[in-house]
Amino acid sequence: MIDKIVIADLETMLELFLCCCYDSQEDRWYRFEVSRRKNQIDALVNYVESHQTYHFVFYNGLKFDSQVLEFVIRNYHNWVDKTALEICAIISQVATDVIDDSNYDIFPRYRENQLSFKIIDPFELMGFSNKNRMVSLKRIEFELDMENIEEMPIHHLKENLTEEECQITVDYCDNDCKALYKFYKVVIGDTEHPLYRGNNQIQLREAIEEEFEIPCLNFSDTKIGDEIIKKYYCEEMKLKYSDLPKKGFFRKEIKASNCIAKYVKFETKELQSFLKNLKKKTFGLKEDFKETINFYGNVYSFMQGGLHTEQSPEIFEATKEKLILDYDVSSYYPAIIINNEKYPFHLGKSFLSGYKKAFEKRIALKPLAKKDKKIAGVVGALKLCVNGVYGKTSDMQNWMYDKQVTLFTCITGELSLMMLIEVYELAGIHVISANTDGVTLFVDNQKVNKIEEINNWWMELTKYDLERTDYKKIVFSSVNDYIAVKTEGSIKLKGDYVIDFELYKNKSARIVPIALKEYFINNIPVEETIKNHQNIYDFCIRQKASRDFHYEGTTLSTGKITIYNKLIRYYVSNEGEKIHKIKNPSCQTNAAPKSQVEAGSWLMRVCNYLPKTTKVSEADINFQYYVEKANNIIFKVEHQGKKRNVKTVANQLNLFD
Repeated sequence: MIDKIVIADLETMLELFLCCCYDSQEDRWYRFEVSRRKNQIDALVNYVESHQTYHFVFYNGLKFDSQVLEFVIRNYHNWVDKTALEICAIISQVATDVIDDSNYDIFPRYRENQLSFKIIDPFELMGFSNKNRMVSLKRIEFELDMENIEEMPIHHLKENLTEEECQITVDYCDNDCKALYKFYKVVIGDTEHPLYRGNNQIQLREAIEEEFEIPCLNFSDTKIGDEIIKKYYCEEMKLKYSDLPKKGFFRKEIKASNCIAKYVKFETKELQSFLKNLKKKTFGLKEDFKETINFYGNVYSFMQGGLHTEQSPEIFEATKEKLILDYDVSSYYPAIIINNEKYPFHLGKSFLSGYKKAFEKRIALKPLAKKDKKIAGVVGALKLCVNGVYGKTSDMQNWMYDKQVTLFTCITGELSLMMLIEVYELAGIHVISANTDGVTLFVDNQKVNKIEEINNWWMELTKYDLERTDYKKIVFSSVNDYIAVKTEGSIKLKGDYVIDFELYKNKSARIVPIALKEYFINNIPVEETIKNHQNIYDFCIRQKASRDFHYEGTTLSTGKITIYNKLIRYYVSNEGEKIHKIKNPSCQTNAAPKSQVEAGSWLMRVCNYLPKTTKVSEADINFQYYVEKANNIIFKVEHQGKKRNVKTVANQLNLFD
């Protein structure tokens, strides 16, 4: 069990090398500096070597901090004749090389098992190295409502650093450690964030390592799933891990007819014609599947991401006579693969045998998981394993790649749901929504028996299981944006209505979905919710610049221009700045040289430092901005998609528009 950690961060400037460490058990800081004013390189190495039982927690540490620190540990004894500034220059160049290698996806010089110290890297562990989830520590600071979201104020190549600049860098490094410690507590479930509370990712990985003998402390969920399925496959094939296939199976073309289960057939002429035309299609290597059809008043879109209706904004409420019923297919994609005996061609049928064992073991252990944390960890790992296969069969870099498996799973799943929808509609049971693995019905209560009869027929034919959920109310903005209230009282929020976000997503202006929920669930006017809300951070919005752009704020009263760093946190205010996104001279794109951050005449206050004691009533927030955001969504829902024709004059700012 991991109970000793050091939160750590490095700064590798041309004239300053710094390692800040926070020991949470001792509640004590250790700082090691190499600069014009001191040389503590020996003390740093001694500190690391004396903490062999500890895990050093670095953000993006496997690819950066550990590489630099390991280089220092292995080479510092050669620097006895060098000045402190010469040592800084050496380390700075190494850091630059490490970053360059990472940008070109070159493997780090030192693998985890080659390091002189133990490491935990929440960046890797939480999957933030994935390009679709990649997030900086500054972003984490915003999402966790840190008081200080501080960008490095001094360029890493600056020469002739002053005492003041050295201290600024130390303070900056400390702040990063504080942010990382708060994030680490999220990782171990010691947080009030509802999506992470009580969910200890370190314990989960310890349970996985004990059960599957896979050292996975710094593995993402996706990588854990991949490693477990590799283990099952090796056992089935009696292979050594090193003998696993290194690449997938590539097909020049895939016939749609090979991606449709034999049981798929339709009764209506329009769907029969749709299926006939679909079977004639052929897909290229990178070609995506996309079709649409209008059926019984709904437009159904078939895509690789799943079937869904093109939902119109609408509100449904259950009564004694009318029910809202939702039917989801349990473990839909794994069930399609297993029931139809599909597997990557180059891996053979033994792959399916191992996959099925993992699937069945998870089902068997699932009832025991609530009472046993270790079993819960194993069940969680097996879920990652079985659910990840579908995505990996479409990843050209993955050893399981075979896009025909992907397309079979996707197309068969969509057509199977469409068979269920067709029989519902022919029986006078109208579908109000369909999305990937389920359908939602708004139906007379006397038709429930007929629905169950249809479901039993479908489950017997396809061998998939349907699970029922009853709702009191559903508010749709679109198929992916809705509030759904279950009959037992719990609430499901999607898209525009989500209040609590995973940390790699953007919780900007969180007050808006809070107000929408209160309006649609409790009939509270959005103005009342917004004006009475006391958490200042829920009004905040973030923007992040790239290498091609930066942000500038113009103060109305003085005309003063402020140039901001990469990430800005702000809220819309009655007085303040007009912020623009400015194109840098080095930018090679054809983008506009200047654009407003908030369209119209809204003003903003940048608040990268925002004390938790800040009162909403004293912050000069322009509540009307947030009210308008919420009311635009409400109007769309209550008027079936129409847009509001409202012109709000928030601030007079024509001079700067």
